[in-house]
Order: sequence, then C-alpha cells, then structure tokens
Amino acid sequence: MRTVNPLHILLLLTVFLLFVVFERFEVKKQLEEERNAYKKSEKLAKELLSYKKLFATKERVQSGILKITSQRSLKDAHLKIIKKDSSIEIVSKSIDLADLNSLIRKLLNGAYIIETLDISRIDDKHAALKVEVRW
Repeated sequence: MRTVNPLHILLLLTVFLLFVVFERFEVKKQLEEERNAYKKSEKLAKELLSYKKLFATKERVQSGILKITSQRSLKDAHLKIIKKDSSIEIVSKSIDLADLNSLIRKLLNGAYIIETLDISRIDDKHAALKVEVRW
C-alpha cells in the first residue's frame, strides 16, 4: 500500500487556501458594487419623492392658488378665478402694481407650472393680468 505524500497534502491545502482567498476578494468586490447600486437607487428614490411633492396633484395646486389669492393684500385686487379641466386661470381687469408684484412673487416662488402670463399696463399704478397655471 502506498502512502500519501505530505507535500501533496500541503500543496492541496495551499491551492484550496488561495482559492478561498480569491473568492473572498471577488465577493467583497461584488458586495461593494451592490452597496453602491443601493446608494444610487436610494438617492434616486429620494429625488423622485421630492419631485412628487414639488409637482403636486390638481387638488394641491388648486388649494395653493386659492390660498394665495385669498390673502388680505389681494382682496381689493378683484381677482377672477376660472377653473378649467387641466388648469386654473387668474384674471383681473385692473390690479394695483403692489398687489400684482405680491401675486407674481408668490406664484414664481411656488412650485407651479405657469402656462401663460399676460400683464398689460393700464396706467402708472394699475395693470391688467391674465395668468394660467396648469397641473
């Protein structure tokens, strides 16, 4: 009967150890790639959530516009609000320039999609306004 050479066993164990170390490095590399992909998808999900909050639904746009136009500073502006299927139209035949500035500032600082904006000067202190905000 032949005996197994101890050098063969040592060589086999060395090869097995090298194989395990190599596989470990490959798994670590794959884990790092998956971690980076997870971070990217998490960042994308947060961006999409913020965009969803920013560009809101019809109800949110309507309530925001009604909140803006019902303020005390705009009460005497005689704003006419016309609700359509996909937009809201704000019309005033004569609005004071200070009120106009306040309204436009609030519309532009908000997250609204302004379809049309038409301002016509009537005199030094008044203007005509037509704004269409869509969702």
